[in-house]
Amino acid sequence: MIGEYTIRRSRKSMIPSIGFVLVFALLIVNAYLLFEGRSVAGLDNAEHETVIESVPDEPEEPVLSDARQITLRSSLPEDESKLLFDGSYWTDAVLEPGEVFRLEADDKIAALYIVWGTYPGEWELETGRSNYHGGLNNFLHEFVSLDTPVQNLTVHSPSAETKLCDIYAYSSGKIPDDVQRWSVLDGKADLLLFPTHADDELVFFGGIIPYYSLVQNKKVQVAYLTTNYYDDDDYRVRPHEALNGLWKAGARYYPVTNIQPDKYCSTLTEAEEVYGTDAFREFQVEQIRKYRPDVIVAQDHDGEYGHGVHQLGVRSLEQAVYDAADSSCYPDLREKYGLWDTPKTYLHLYGPPEDRTVLNYETPSAVLSGLTPFEVACQAYLCHETQQKWSFEVYSFGSEYDSHSFGLYRSLAGPDIERNDLFENIE
Repeated sequence: MIGEYTIRRSRKSMIPSIGFVLVFALLIVNAYLLFEGRSVAGLDNAEHETVIESVPDEPEEPVLSDARQITLRSSLPEDESKLLFDGSYWTDAVLEPGEVFRLEADDKIAALYIVWGTYPGEWELETGRSNYHGGLNNFLHEFVSLDTPVQNLTVHSPSAETKLCDIYAYSSGKIPDDVQRWSVLDGKADLLLFPTHADDELVFFGGIIPYYSLVQNKKVQVAYLTTNYYDDDDYRVRPHEALNGLWKAGARYYPVTNIQPDKYCSTLTEAEEVYGTDAFREFQVEQIRKYRPDVIVAQDHDGEYGHGVHQLGVRSLEQAVYDAADSSCYPDLREKYGLWDTPKTYLHLYGPPEDRTVLNYETPSAVLSGLTPFEVACQAYLCHETQQKWSFEVYSFGSEYDSHSFGLYRSLAGPDIERNDLFENIE
């Protein structure tokens, strides 16, 4: 009995020893496999081991630091030179035809932002490494990016006398958002706007530009029916305000501006006497044929608050959308651009309220830094500083000039059913 007891006890004592060995062995194997990039959950599922392969990290996009504005010096006479750097739209340096002057800075210049007081025509920038030809698009606000930053530049002025308002220089890096870098729309527009005057595209069209240009990523082209460019009085800064407002609103294609001067007319009859009945139609037909828009938006048939030139411009457009598709109208423009029959044309406040398309500008968007398109339009209108003395605003719901409300004047795409999008039924 004593011997039997001893044997049985010895077998029981071996069980924990074997278990300890197995656990220890498992730990050793698992450590080895982990070292090799694998793991084992246990002996029972060793055949299902998971292999973890190392994947090289993808290189991250370099984050550009913000560009710094650089202090410039000019070789122009001191009284002229200081006007280039005073940040005022009310002052200009007058450049003689073909005048040559130098710009220099203590830091390297990577980009220039140039504000012309008059349309410049062609001019040239020489860096010692490269030559840049500017003024090709005749922008009043022009951006030049240099391939290689330099400290000294030579400017060859246009061949005609030109006014130069301001010059800003920037170092390498991310250019500030408010520095305008305009493009020319070379091809088809999604949306063509016909405001009568600079700021009408904000006051009466509300959040259309920020919503469709930035939120919906549509190609939006603005074509002004009148201009303040030729005015010598307090309105001489209006073209700058127009560009500032458009850029702030989200427009990225440089506006087209008719040559007709801005003149206030209190009635349609007065406007017809001042401008004639067809003053705007050829301009409108040209823009329609050139940009071939899916959608056109123009102002109120009754001129919002009765403005005679608004009325004249809209009545002209009501015929222009037909003329643009008519081969017998404006044959020179037909040869240059071909014909275009616009799928949809909207007028501000057109038709019964219950039949109008009401646009939603009230949803915040990440691409607008959390603002709504309507809020962006309100900020953009503040760029029209000379107009803030008047009672105008970006009109909202409840106003008789509500900028959310548009009627479908003409459609090749059928009637609007949802009535909440200018591009309804447009594929």
